[in-house]
Amino acid sequence: MWSAIAGTRQDDVWYVDQTLAYSTRDKVTTSRAVLKFVPGPGSALNEEIRECLDLNGIVPKDLSYIMVFVSIDCRRELLHFSDMAFFDSEDKVIWRQQYEEAYHIAPTAGSSTGVLSGYLCLNRPGFLDTLKRKKPFLYLFP
Repeated sequence: MWSAIAGTRQDDVWYVDQTLAYSTRDKVTTSRAVLKFVPGPGSALNEEIRECLDLNGIVPKDLSYIMVFVSIDCRRELLHFSDMAFFDSEDKVIWRQQYEEAYHIAPTAGSSTGVLSGYLCLNRPGFLDTLKRKKPFLYLFP
């Protein structure tokens, strides 16, 4: 049940599946999700990823998408990408990268990370307000 939630002008697309979120006082405090990133053909980010794979001895020609395990501290607005798995066109893992717990990214307003942060922390008016009352809760994006 992948749903596109963010993209760039260069056709990079971020998808999200299920998200587990925790809340207090009807405010999401933390979220965890599995994201899928599909780089746009010829996009700047696609080229950066391919260069990184090449530097690590991985032939990047078959890169199709990346699965990302992310958690976000909604109070401090910090994203943590804990694990990234890079897949080829046959859905086989060609490389995996894990990140230390201390590695966090501050979302930038208007960027893909800002949009991801807004979705994962339910910073959208009226979006599934009834689910926010359950602690923790699981939600799917429409």
